[in-house]
Amino acid sequence: MRDYTRLEDQELYNEGYQYLLNVKKDEFLSNDDSFFYSRQIQNGTIPSCDYVKYAVEREERKKQDPNCPYYFDPLPGFKFFAFCRYFDHLIGPLGGQPFILSWWQIWVFSQLLGWKHKTGPHKGKRSYKIAYLECPRGSGKTAMMALFGLYMLTLDDEWSPEIYVAATKREQANILFGSVLKQINYGKNKRIIDHLKVAFKRDTILCNADKGGTFKSLSKEAKSFDGLNIHCALVDEIHAHPSSEIWDVLNSGAAKRDQSLMVAITTAGTNFNSFGFSYSSYIKKLLQGLHDQDPVFKDDSVFGCVWTVDSGDDLYSPLTWQKANPGWFSSVNQETIKDNILRTKAWPETKAETFTKHLDVWYSASDKWLQPEYVYACNDLNVPETHFKDDKCIIGVDLAYAEDMLVYVKVYEKYNEEDEKYHYYVYPEYYTPSINLTKPENTKYVDWVNRGLLTKCDGDIIDLETIQKKLEYEYEKGNVFEIAFDRWNATQMAQSLQNRFGADTVYYVDQSMGNLNDPSKLFKTLIIEKRIHFHSDIMVWNCLNCYAKMNNTGLIHVEKESTSSKDKIDGVVACINALSRWMEHGIEFAEPCVWRT
Repeated sequence: MRDYTRLEDQELYNEGYQYLLNVKKDEFLSNDDSFFYSRQIQNGTIPSCDYVKYAVEREERKKQDPNCPYYFDPLPGFKFFAFCRYFDHLIGPLGGQPFILSWWQIWVFSQLLGWKHKTGPHKGKRSYKIAYLECPRGSGKTAMMALFGLYMLTLDDEWSPEIYVAATKREQANILFGSVLKQINYGKNKRIIDHLKVAFKRDTILCNADKGGTFKSLSKEAKSFDGLNIHCALVDEIHAHPSSEIWDVLNSGAAKRDQSLMVAITTAGTNFNSFGFSYSSYIKKLLQGLHDQDPVFKDDSVFGCVWTVDSGDDLYSPLTWQKANPGWFSSVNQETIKDNILRTKAWPETKAETFTKHLDVWYSASDKWLQPEYVYACNDLNVPETHFKDDKCIIGVDLAYAEDMLVYVKVYEKYNEEDEKYHYYVYPEYYTPSINLTKPENTKYVDWVNRGLLTKCDGDIIDLETIQKKLEYEYEKGNVFEIAFDRWNATQMAQSLQNRFGADTVYYVDQSMGNLNDPSKLFKTLIIEKRIHFHSDIMVWNCLNCYAKMNNTGLIHVEKESTSSKDKIDGVVACINALSRWMEHGIEFAEPCVWRT
């Protein structure tokens, strides 16, 4: 086997390129080149983020498991790699050079095409039905997926395969489709194109071989996609998809075949309420769950890999740039990346565009209150609430929108001996009326309910008596010593709880700027310093929807972008209510931390 003996550099990459330029099938297979990339990830010679490590670990674990229901066939991956070598790059600095897949691309397509069912009705068929690939701009996504679509049309041994590339806008879909057309029309490719019996007619690429096939570009309204019988769908720049409508219709069309593939390819984006962000979050949860061997996160039909940075990485370090960019030595312009990233120090307004495109970091607009990299780092709480059964808790409550979403958060304070500071541990309980799950704009609500992050309540509005009973139950467990309410929509409940538990237990939190300024600023400080911890995608969503209104004396108030916005901040508001009460008590209730965060 060939392996790097030092950290990958341009010289090592070039040596590998020369090897791949000429390697024959027997040597490729004997060297186990399908897994060369994964070996380098595991031995650290190619820098990578945790999600890449987890994706590699997943595939390696299957190789080592004699009870794995799938077997690995290296031939399809080599076949696609060899297919690509017949073509040239047709754009940019690499134009005119042979199209040699990089090690990371070989690994990806080897996994997609190579894992097959050992037994059962799908014996010998591929196990993966869906692939999600997220990496920075310049990684060669479009060119490689164009050739993959052409391969699936002509050489995947499927009768009348239907191949589609889809995007939210025609212009975007046509970028990838146009890349296929360039290969078909490139004079040097005439011999192989004739051999494949491929031709372009009107708006369709046709395969005129015995098994036939069509390749089209789609970008109309999702309803126009009905009736498709998809063998392979390439969904481009999924970060730009506001909803799952297009994906769902295509996925339904792909369910009609035994070996269909849905492939999402994208960079990170800035819309945290989009389907793209939701899917990215799911893939990351899946990879993390597989790494943790959590049985909840097991989906053998989905392959995912995300090339990005890790929490705490120095975004201005060249090693971080290399880690996030799998095409660092093959396809990206290193100087451009360096210049653009360093420029953000003096021009912070460019961070969103630069970090999403060059480092694959989901990044909010600069006028939002909290930046994503800090929020994500705090979404790390993996300790069950029972660890705090002997500790005091303050509950913060926000009942502002009984017709949409309500929340109370349980906030524990603990002294951490490692950094000698107080940390806060948040366990939110979110509720929504069941009618909300039927609204097309609330697809993320359905996902949250299915994952146990959101509780649905019968009817069109949340019965506040249900929430009151929940709070009574929380108090009677013994460690809740205060419940903090915003007066809005809560007077009757708060009075009832005061009558039962005492006015020294149930408090109204004044929502004026003067009163909320300090706990709001504390919340942001805790986020930045990673001293507040939770494990909830809804809380992440709430954090990323926050804006700060400042008056002329410098006091701030956390709010939504506008009163009409559908984006919610309820969990943050409830947290700030609880923090305001913790601040009243100082540190007298906290004890040294008995476990490490």
